[in-house]
Amino acid sequence: MMLRRTILRGATAVWGNLASAAPVDLRCRLTAPQRRSNGAADRIGPASAGSIDLRPAAAGDDWAVRGLFVALHSHNATLDPLFALADGWETTLDEHLARIREDRAGITLLAWRASEPVGLLMMDSHVDSPLFRFRRWVELLALYVAPPVRGTGLADRLLRVGVAWAHARGAARVQLYVTASNEPARRFYARGGFRPVQEIWRLDLGRPAPGGEPDAGCEAVHASGHHLLSPTQHRLADEIERDQPA
Repeated sequence: MMLRRTILRGATAVWGNLASAAPVDLRCRLTAPQRRSNGAADRIGPASAGSIDLRPAAAGDDWAVRGLFVALHSHNATLDPLFALADGWETTLDEHLARIREDRAGITLLAWRASEPVGLLMMDSHVDSPLFRFRRWVELLALYVAPPVRGTGLADRLLRVGVAWAHARGAARVQLYVTASNEPARRFYARGGFRPVQEIWRLDLGRPAPGGEPDAGCEAVHASGHHLLSPTQHRLADEIERDQPA
């Protein structure tokens, strides 16, 4: 029913220019829509870095998000087979994109070279359990640059826009997951100011682990942030928060 967070771990593989991220380019900051007609996506300031245009994904762009998302995870599955996408992942992703457009709790950014989608960034506001004092942060879910435009600085540009978006929302931090063996991604994020603060340790028990049926109790407990593409994640988190004493 839901695409589990473990599928997204390591999703932020990076391709492209691994040079250090420069200060945020104001030309790439999210701005109020300059024009909207026939469902066209909002523009993000004037185009820069040549002919590559960045804009938020509109409803008619879901096909482009799916194509880049599956390319990213096809690569991630070569690093760790457990990152393979589940059957029906397209429906879950489409539901996530629709929710993001409705509640604006995240950003899905596409890079276009003419009519060709060549880059993807996905970020989502995250709320941890009320057990924790520092509960609110932004997660970088996916960052991908297609082969024809690697080495152009597009990865840096996408990351700068995403960090600027998180800063504008008042987030205290941005976090992401990187596969331990993904050295290019690790170097890229280190140069962008990120640093490792946790590790995930795994013990394989020697047999396949099918997805199985959803556990309703587990889903409810983790809905406040541990299933990143759950369409009910933020609604449940807000309900939990409202139930807490001031």
